[in-house]
Amino acid sequence: MIRKWFAISALMVTAITLLSLASCARGQKLVGITVTPATATFGGVGAQLQFKAIGSYIHPPVSKDVTQQAIWTIDSQNLVTFNGPGLVTAISDCGTGNVMASLTDDGNYVFGTGFVSAAGVGTSTCTQASLTLVVSGNGTVTSAPAGITCPGTCAAPFPLDSTVVLTATPGTGATAVTWGAATGSAGCTSQTATTCNVTLDTNETIDATFQ
Repeated sequence: MIRKWFAISALMVTAITLLSLASCARGQKLVGITVTPATATFGGVGAQLQFKAIGSYIHPPVSKDVTQQAIWTIDSQNLVTFNGPGLVTAISDCGTGNVMASLTDDGNYVFGTGFVSAAGVGTSTCTQASLTLVVSGNGTVTSAPAGITCPGTCAAPFPLDSTVVLTATPGTGATAVTWGAATGSAGCTSQTATTCNVTLDTNETIDATFQ
């Protein structure tokens, strides 16, 4: 009887050992990624944020920093640039996006996301654009919608992505106007001899030269 119990005990020990070895043989497995901070707001163009990716593993359960190994992307164009793993620099004051860290572990694709918002979201910075007139010669330029009568009032804010119509009225001695644009401005989207249509998808500066 004693020998029988010894044999059973030995078999049990062997089974437990084999199960432990089988469990260890499976190796660690990545089952989730958490991006920190979960939400963040940029301080303005040029500001930087460092995101981290924390991987959750099983066999055994453990958390590891996988920031350097992860592939980092964002679903909003022209909002940030990546300067390193998880390190982003703001290139716009407007917009929001989801920053994603992903890894493929033993054929298993795992990802996590964090939400980022630019500092100007909800402010006039992101809802308005400024239109500026530079008038040379003798004449007046007015805008529709109203806001600009230049000389006098030569700059005004208008809703972003709206179209403003500028109308030139030559003064004494002037018979025509030439439209131009400052460096970096798109200029008139269309024009006639006396009008200039400007689409404000950003700040614009228009030149009106009376001749």
